[in-house]
Parts: sequence; structure tokens; C-alpha cells
Amino acid sequence: MMKELRIGNKIAKIPVIQGGMGVGISLANLAGAVANEGGVGIISTAQIGYREKDFYENPLKANLRAIRQEFQKARKISPDGIIGFNIMTALNHYKEQVIEAVKSGADKGSSRTISGKV
Repeated sequence: MMKELRIGNKIAKIPVIQGGMGVGISLANLAGAVANEGGVGIISTAQIGYREKDFYENPLKANLRAIRQEFQKARKISPDGIIGFNIMTALNHYKEQVIEAVKSGADKGSSRTISGKV
């Protein structure tokens, strides 16, 4: 028997973590559906704001806004499921994306500090 998968105070009914596939694959619909079925839904932040009107002029602003929007959409699909983010350290503005994901409400276990802040 497998050990239960705990993320913070939540338990995944099905111990499956959906991979964070970017660009444009692991967004709200997929992450919300996986979380709604009892797995862990993951939203990829790799160029997540590519559909925003201002993406080419201000990619950071577009990506941060899209992080919030995609999380809100996924949470509507799965109000009680476990939803998180895949944020690659190789991305520009990694720190800002982590902070935005946490502010958005991503489910998390223990916090990881980034330069002493988060």
C-alpha cells in the first residue's frame, strides 16, 4: 500500500502529481481537472502570459498577471483540490514568479526562502 501524499494540510486522494509542461500545456484546465480528480494539479509558469496583449512589451507583467488568472481558473474547477506551480529556476524573474504563485494561493508544504524572503 502506498503512503498518502500530503501537501500542507491537504491529502491527495490519488498520489499522482501532474507534470508541469510549458509553454501553454499545463495551465488552469489541465491542473484543475487533475486536482478535481484527486491528484496534484500543476500549472507551468514558463511564458504563462504568452496570450496576454502586452506580453511582448512587458513579459514580466503579463506573466505575473497570468499566474494569478490561471490559478483562479484552476481553483474554480477544483475548489478543494491540490494545485501548485512548476517554476523553473532557469527562468528570468524566478523569484518574482514564486512570490506571485504564493500570493495567488498555491497549495504548499513547507516554505522555501528565496534570498531571505517569501
